[in-house]
Amino acid sequence: MGMSEDTQNQEMLSQFPGLEVMPTLALYHNPLSVCSMKTRLALEEKGLEWTGRKIDIVHAQEQLEPWYIRLNSNGVIPTLSHTNGETKVITNSATIIRYVASLTEGNSLLPTNNEDVQTMEKLITSADDIDLQILSYARHPSMEKSEAILDLRIEKSRALAIEHPELAESYNASAERSLKNKNFRADTEFVDQIEKDAHASLTFAESQLAHNTYLVGETYTLADVIWTVVLSRLELLGYDDWLSADSFPFIAKYYEAMKNRKSFKDANIQNQWWQK
Repeated sequence: MGMSEDTQNQEMLSQFPGLEVMPTLALYHNPLSVCSMKTRLALEEKGLEWTGRKIDIVHAQEQLEPWYIRLNSNGVIPTLSHTNGETKVITNSATIIRYVASLTEGNSLLPTNNEDVQTMEKLITSADDIDLQILSYARHPSMEKSEAILDLRIEKSRALAIEHPELAESYNASAERSLKNKNFRADTEFVDQIEKDAHASLTFAESQLAHNTYLVGETYTLADVIWTVVLSRLELLGYDDWLSADSFPFIAKYYEAMKNRKSFKDANIQNQWWQK
């Protein structure tokens, strides 16, 4: 009989230094990462206790360290570790927030009927279709700074692929991903298309808020988690007209309400650029 996933994760966690098996929920994240913000906000809105380990993705590029690659083979953040007798390791923010929502304890973040579930999923997909990573690199005040970060990521990935051949597949994929981001952020046509898609997604969200307090009726759901963070990043990127009452009045009102929720502060929803 094969080893269970939980047992495999437990053994994996014990194989590398720098990672403690913490009780309950432990999140490996970065304050300025959009995906990290989504997971922090989901945890806060769920009302669960969690601990955090900050991963430096700008200077030290800590997400590329071998111990973290063994934890998350994609070399990206966030990663959630859930210890409850045994340990589960969950990667990818979309998977993490759904995992958090599935836990029996805490507040509900899911609609109560199938039609609303489908609407929530459409809203999440619409938000996820906005390539905030490319927009963040493209709209950074310093193109040289964003390029330097990506160059460092490419260089470190390639070096570690040689140093750790057993992890070369993950490192090479990381280098390729960073190279694509570097090229696409400077492609004006590509960025223009992202902006058009983003505007279409905002139009959809606006229609949902025309007669509702939240994106899915009167119930706060995962769609609100995702869109709160998306709107925060769009504000940072300078799309003020999209968040104005003149362009999208219901989104403007909604975003102000979301910023006033206790969870917005507790989840440390950052609205600033990375520094040198």
